[in-house]
Amino acid sequence: MKKRVEIEIDNELVQEAIRRFHLADAREAVHLALRTLLGEAGAEDAQEDEYDEFSDLSAWQPRRGGDGG
Repeated sequence: MKKRVEIEIDNELVQEAIRRFHLADAREAVHLALRTLLGEAGAEDAQEDEYDEFSDLSAWQPRRGGDGG
């Protein structure tokens, strides 16, 4: 479903997006930005359940006693 919306937007940013991504107009630039933003947010939500030892700061903290290496 499409809906007509009036927004205030930085024209220089829109023109830069149109130039870089070879878009037809501001509408396409806004659609691309929204799809990209929602896609990234969706990817973060999907990865929340995965454990990443490089992003887990507690994994980098030295542990007391125990391992003597």
